Amino acid sequence: MTTAGAAPSNLNVANAFTMLRVGLVPVFAWLLLWRDPPLPWLAAAVFAAAAATDSLDGFVARRLDQVTGLGQFLDPLADKLLVGTALVALAAARRMPWWAVWVILGREVAVSALRTSMARGGRALPASMLGKIKNVSQIVAVVLLAAMPPGHGFADFVLGCAVGLTLYSGWEYLRDARDGRVGVPWT
Repeated sequence: MTTAGAAPSNLNVANAFTMLRVGLVPVFAWLLLWRDPPLPWLAAAVFAAAAATDSLDGFVARRLDQVTGLGQFLDPLADKLLVGTALVALAAARRMPWWAVWVILGREVAVSALRTSMARGGRALPASMLGKIKNVSQIVAVVLLAAMPPGHGFADFVLGCAVGLTLYSGWEYLRDARDGRVGVPWT
């Protein structure tokens, strides 16, 4: 907790969870790619634990009044680093197609650019419910693709759903921004 009127310290529990997520990124990649033999089940468990810290850091930050500018900057960066690295590692391990990686990463770049553009105009683009569902679908797809043998039908189906949600949520953000339906004043 912070005292009335005092800004919370950047050295706090919430930001520690975010940094843990960043630290688990190379562990996941090593278990999937560089460990001989690879340990896909353990890689999937490490990724799932890292992904769980995303909800945990936000909950702790709000609950303990530890919301900081650093945390607001690092949290989405850590998310993109985690998912982006996982997608590239899975494609490099031939557990998912490269085209799906480029579609997902392309959407992330487009929405990040939209957020940056809106921020320059004094507006913020909050995450939509569909964007959060998209994020969960990507996490589930990564866990399944890491844990199951390559070419497993169910994992491929979940990846297809994640790609579809990724494209649709990106289109929704762009459409709503164009029509002026999103964008709250920057605070």
